[in-house]
Amino acid sequence: MLDLGETLKSVVELARRQVVHVRALEADGETVTFGSGVILDHTHVLTNAQVVSGGEKKVTVRTANGRKYDAQLVGVDPLYFVTVLELDGWVPYEPMPLMGIDEAATGLPVVAVGNAAGVEYNASFGIISGVDRTIYRPERLPVDGLLITDARVHPGNAAGALVSLDGRLVGINGIPWQNGLSLCVHADVAWRLANQIIDYGQATHAWLGFSGEPEVIDQAVVDLFSLSFDRGVSVMHVAPGGPGEAAGVQVGDLVVRVADRPVPSLGATRRVLSQYRVGDTVPLLVLRDDELVELKMPVREMPRLQRLGGEGASS
Repeated sequence: MLDLGETLKSVVELARRQVVHVRALEADGETVTFGSGVILDHTHVLTNAQVVSGGEKKVTVRTANGRKYDAQLVGVDPLYFVTVLELDGWVPYEPMPLMGIDEAATGLPVVAVGNAAGVEYNASFGIISGVDRTIYRPERLPVDGLLITDARVHPGNAAGALVSLDGRLVGINGIPWQNGLSLCVHADVAWRLANQIIDYGQATHAWLGFSGEPEVIDQAVVDLFSLSFDRGVSVMHVAPGGPGEAAGVQVGDLVVRVADRPVPSLGATRRVLSQYRVGDTVPLLVLRDDELVELKMPVREMPRLQRLGGEGASS
């Protein structure tokens, strides 16, 4: 029989090796900001922009074994606030295994672990209340691949690790949201953002140039085309001059697959496209008048993202 208390203690002990304390000292030598972070690899750490933004700072990272590392800012993603730091030494801990975004189910028990105080680790327990959600920022920019959880996120564990009871990293703790629920960035999304920042200097945030609603595909059509899925996005509007129009997407199309991956929502479509680089062309499969039509979708940045300090909008 599962001993929940012992399981939770084991998970926190495992997570504490992956969760670091981040300290940022302002140039005036007096103002200090503290936060949590998660080990990305042996030389990089993920944290959030609030800890290290706002001018030149001396940043140090402390790991579970008490060792301190000087850290340099690699880059900040303006949409998700995910920030990558490069350490001046080698961290001896292996990164935590990631849980795939399709595995993060509603009802999954999770623990939010942080180390912002730098004295001891803290943890809160709850479940996943919603998966793969999209939240629109005040600028009407979509933020995809979010998890909703009732595991409490607060300044002491923000940018720390959201961990499953089998010891996998489910997400990066985000912010308190509403009605006692919090938002976290799914680990798959956070790792994609971080690796693109390391490799290219910035992450991709794909602009669709069309909008629509999720729709269930008729079973007869699923059987006719031997589809392995029964969801798609029904296109209701195509923006003039956008990548959707350039690909040949039409109102009434049912977008069913992008780069050989099912896309049951606009957010899922953007997530798949955002794995590529701006300028790439990605196969997009639509159901049109009872025929499957393959289009070529150009990857472009959201045009309004530049207001946040990045490059690239709407859907």
